[in-house]
Amino acid sequence: MAQKNIVIVGAGFAGVYATKRLAKHFKKDKDVTITLIDRHSYFTYMTELHEVAADRVPEDAIQYDLQRLFARRKNVKLVTDTATTIDREKKLVKTKHGAYPYDYVMLGIGSQPNDFGTPGVKDYGFTLAPGNTPSR
Repeated sequence: MAQKNIVIVGAGFAGVYATKRLAKHFKKDKDVTITLIDRHSYFTYMTELHEVAADRVPEDAIQYDLQRLFARRKNVKLVTDTATTIDREKKLVKTKHGAYPYDYVMLGIGSQPNDFGTPGVKDYGFTLAPGNTPSR
C-alpha cells in the first residue's frame, strides 16, 4: 500500500474526535499518517466555558494539551500553525509556516458566535468564547 496522508484542520471536538478514531483505526497501518493542524497547542472543552464565565474554574482547567492527548499515537503528527488555504489541485494544506500534502482532508474549523440580529445583544450581551471577555 502506498503512503496515505490524512490532514485534519481544526482541533475542536470534531477534529480531535476524528483524529482519535482514525489513529485507532489505522494504528497497525504504518502507511497512514494523520496530521492535525490547529493554531493552538491545546483543545478547549467548549461545553465548560460557562464554568469559566462564572469564575468556578480557571480558564486552563478546560484546556487540554494536544501532545498529551495524542502521546501514545505514533501515527499522529501535531502541527501548531494557522491554516491559510487549501490547494486542491496540488493537494496541499498551506499554513502560515509550511505546507502539508494530503490524500484526504477534513475541515473541523469551528464556529463563530452569532446574535442573529437580536436588538440589544451587541450592546448588552457578550459571548462565551475562548479569549472573549466582557468589555464592561
